[in-house]
Amino acid sequence: MGFLSSIPYELGSAFEENNIDLKLRNEFDNNVNFYSSYRYSEVYLFGKVFESVCYLWFTHNMLSRIEYRFEIKYYELFKECINKDLPEESKLEPDPFVKGNPLEGYSGNLIIGLDKLSKNFFILKIELHPRKEPMKSLYGIM
Repeated sequence: MGFLSSIPYELGSAFEENNIDLKLRNEFDNNVNFYSSYRYSEVYLFGKVFESVCYLWFTHNMLSRIEYRFEIKYYELFKECINKDLPEESKLEPDPFVKGNPLEGYSGNLIIGLDKLSKNFFILKIELHPRKEPMKSLYGIM
């Protein structure tokens, strides 16, 4: 997954208390914390620079999910580019068990998804698969 090397955060990394660019959004009962980050408001993907808001999910103080919010006009571009990187059996497909049928695909122990939030925005999700071993680095799976 070539585009994953452009993500500045590393799934499986530990939470750093002194990270001043993170703003706590919510704490959940099962040791899950939800933060937003404005440190990387631009991200380079698929040969282009995109403005974004980044959301980070930590489970037991380990980064378990990264979400980027993008303008909806890039949705089809992201879908096509991600599907080019995924193996045929793991292409982005609608999830019939989730409201709105967001697209999900798999690569190793990662779940990659696109979810339309509104008529203006969508979320790119990169998440550790909860039933597979946590990874040490994004770069170790490519």
